Amino acid sequence: MGGTLRMMLAFAVLIAAGYGLYFLWTGTLPPHTLKVAGSYGILTLIVFVITVITKPAGEKH
Repeated sequence: MGGTLRMMLAFAVLIAAGYGLYFLWTGTLPPHTLKVAGSYGILTLIVFVITVITKPAGEKH
């Protein structure tokens, strides 16, 4: 489960870096920035819930 969370965090950092570069180049953020962040947050929550539900009971990882 830790690997999935690290992967989602790494992807969030890449998205933030992309928006940071966009902000540096233009001085503004696109109007859909909050929609992207919200959608990614919901996707991350769904992935986390599915990972917890499908984890075998005896797994110690």
